[in-house]
Amino acid sequence: MELRHLRYFVAVAETLHFSRAATRLHLTQPALSRQIRDLETELGTPLLLRHGTVTSLTPAGSAFLVRTREILAAVDRATAEARTAGRQLRIGHYGTLWLDHFAPALRTYARRFPGRALHTEERTAAGLIDGLRRGELDFALLGTVDAALKHEFATRRLVELPLLIALGAANPLAKRRRLALADLASAEWIAWDEAAFPGRAALLERAAATAGFRPRVVGSVDGVASMFLRVSTSDAISYVLPMSQKLPHAGVVFAALKEPGLVLAMHAAWRRDGDPDGRLAALAAQLAGAAPSRPRV
Repeated sequence: MELRHLRYFVAVAETLHFSRAATRLHLTQPALSRQIRDLETELGTPLLLRHGTVTSLTPAGSAFLVRTREILAAVDRATAEARTAGRQLRIGHYGTLWLDHFAPALRTYARRFPGRALHTEERTAAGLIDGLRRGELDFALLGTVDAALKHEFATRRLVELPLLIALGAANPLAKRRRLALADLASAEWIAWDEAAFPGRAALLERAAATAGFRPRVVGSVDGVASMFLRVSTSDAISYVLPMSQKLPHAGVVFAALKEPGLVLAMHAAWRRDGDPDGRLAALAAQLAGAAPSRPRV
C-alpha cells in the first residue's frame, strides 16, 4: 500500500463519483478504478459500493476514511515541518541596533527551533516592505505600521521605547540630563528622513503639538552617524533611540524626556500566508517578551 492509494481513495470517498475524482487527480477513470480495486484487494474487504454511476461507502470504507484522513494530514504536517526546518528564516531590519536589542530573544528562539537557521538582512524601511511582498524576507522588524500594513500583513507590536534627546556638548542645555519637551519649544531640530524612517517626523510633530509648540525643523538625516555630526557641530537637537548611545558619539550628549515624551513603537510583520506552522508568530511572541532597554543618561 502506498500513499497514492490513500489519496486516490479519499478523492473517491469525498466525491462519491469516480469520474469527478479522476478529474481531480488528473487520472483516467479506468486507471483510478484499478488503483481502488488493488487497495481493496490488499485490505481484503470492499471499501466502496458501485451501483452504475452511484457510489457509496461500505462500513469498512467509512472507518478507513477517518483513519486515512488522519494519516494524510500527519504526512502533510511532517512534510511542511521538514521543509521549514531545512531552510533559513530570513529576518529583515533597518539597523543593527535593533538586532542587538533583541539578541537574547533571538538566541532563545534559535535554541527552541534548532533546525531553522536565522539569516538577517539590513534594508531601508521601504525595502523591508518590498522584501515581504516579494517573498524575499520571511519576517521584518519595522517601526511605525499604519492601518494599510496591518491589513496586508500579520503584525505584532514588540516594544515601546522612550526616545532620548541628542544635543551637542556645547549646547546650553547639554548639562541637563532630564528635560521637558516644552523646554525645547525654541530649539532647532534635525528630523529623520521620512523615506528611511517613516513615521518618525510625524511622531515629533504630534508630541510637540501636545506640548504646545510646533518644532522648527532645520534639516533631516537618513542615518545616526549623520545626525550625530549635525548635532555635534551646531546648536540643533534631535531625538534618538536609547541604544544609539552604544554608537560612537563624540561631541554628543543625551538627555531623557520627562513624561509625556517621545515614544517609538517597534513592530514585527510577516506575510499572512507565510506562517503555516506558526513559527513566525512564535518569533514575534518571543521578541515581544524581550526586556525593553532603559535610557542610561
